[in-house]
Amino acid sequence: MKNYIHFFIFYLTLILTGNQTLKSQEISAVIKDSLTQEVIPFATIYLSSGKGIITNEEGRFKMQYDAFKKIDDSLFISCMGYKTIGYPVRSFKDSIIFLPSKTIALGSIILSNKNLSAEDIIKEVKKNIAEKYELGLTYKKVFFRESGSQKFKDLNVKVKKSSIKEFNQAFWDSTLLKVPRYNEWHSEILGDLYGDFSEESQKLEIEKALELEDKETTAIFENIEKAFDSILKQNVKTDSYFKLRMGIISAKLESDDLNGSEKDTLSQDEKLMNKKASFLKWRKSVLTNLLRALFEEESLSITVLDKSNRYDFEKIDFTYFNNTPVYVLKFEPSGSADYAGKLYIDADEMTLIRAEYKNIQNIRDISLLGMSYKHYFKEVVIQFKKMSTGKYALQYFELTDQFETGVNRSFTIVEKNKIVKGRNKQNELKMELNLHTNQYQKYQAVIFETQSISQENFVTFEEKPDVLPVNLIQYDPTFWEGYTIIEPNEAIKAFKVEK
Repeated sequence: MKNYIHFFIFYLTLILTGNQTLKSQEISAVIKDSLTQEVIPFATIYLSSGKGIITNEEGRFKMQYDAFKKIDDSLFISCMGYKTIGYPVRSFKDSIIFLPSKTIALGSIILSNKNLSAEDIIKEVKKNIAEKYELGLTYKKVFFRESGSQKFKDLNVKVKKSSIKEFNQAFWDSTLLKVPRYNEWHSEILGDLYGDFSEESQKLEIEKALELEDKETTAIFENIEKAFDSILKQNVKTDSYFKLRMGIISAKLESDDLNGSEKDTLSQDEKLMNKKASFLKWRKSVLTNLLRALFEEESLSITVLDKSNRYDFEKIDFTYFNNTPVYVLKFEPSGSADYAGKLYIDADEMTLIRAEYKNIQNIRDISLLGMSYKHYFKEVVIQFKKMSTGKYALQYFELTDQFETGVNRSFTIVEKNKIVKGRNKQNELKMELNLHTNQYQKYQAVIFETQSISQENFVTFEEKPDVLPVNLIQYDPTFWEGYTIIEPNEAIKAFKVEK
């Protein structure tokens, strides 16, 4: 019966639209360099009507458009150092688009700026940030993706002493055996973000959300937590506190830090509302923390600009992005700085419009008292787009991090209670922990549209936590059908939870 109903609706739609093609159309392709045949990541794809997207790190894009709104719409592809090319949308059929390099005539170089050194350009870029970028209240249509993985190299516990019989060696061995040695996840949201670059002025409305994750793995951690909670409730007194000792390191923890004591009295509806509110708060916090870090007190807060005295800058090219003349600057550390990469500068406005860089040495490498942390990889891509107001707004942000953490030492947790008569010391757990993990994180945010809004518009808008993510255990290419997002890479497309 469902199939007949769907067929009837489809047939009725064809009649009402004059038997034309469906209203929502899709364009997809991969962009390549016409000479080298290599893919071009982060190229800008936009329609003459204004809608736009950028290619992913593999040069791929997919865009939805309204077939009936503008039948004469054109599709344009542009990228730094390449000719901008356009196609009539109606006749677009290519799955691969080759961009030719753009030759720059020497006479086209801006005479007023021709004597500026790379260092002079950097100084100009850091000036009048509030006049160059839209830092006020805006509405932003945004797609945000977070990917991550965790791999345990070592995960062992050896019990030396335990006054709680349940926390014996057999308990720890069986518990750690259940912990997966590798876990991977991807989270995606599409929504509307309202605010500026301050912490207090941020509001988010999520339209749709997806999680690619093995929920059984999540359940394992939740069940372990419940087991811990149950054992602690049976053995730890309400008014206790804990002393944590790791050699010369000592810390005090209240019992509520290790053992939540609130009773679960919420209804199912209240639990669902809390889940939606928590999901909205979590996604907004991660997204806005990343975006807010770009500007601080009307300054462009990018490491290589904040610490420009630690880098050597060199002008290596002069090109165009659409009709905007652009300086290309290469930079490398002049001393102990961490990054190398390129900056693309609007030569008319002396405005940074794109930055791409990654580390060339470990950012952090700390090993102390049996604990270690190594941040060995970081890559950043930031791109801005000029608005109709003449100011630039963020168009794309990508951050990739990889780091290792480790603990290999003994520690002791002692329960103490001043209220109980007799011995102040109640329980004691002493163990050796050997834990080493490798973690990967990647954040991508693409902003399709930015519009200035008034304070009144911002105050009037009310957040409504109405959405929970759909959980899938395998990538589904139809999930975002009808929506424009940044294309997933091959790793995401290959995601599948093996049973």
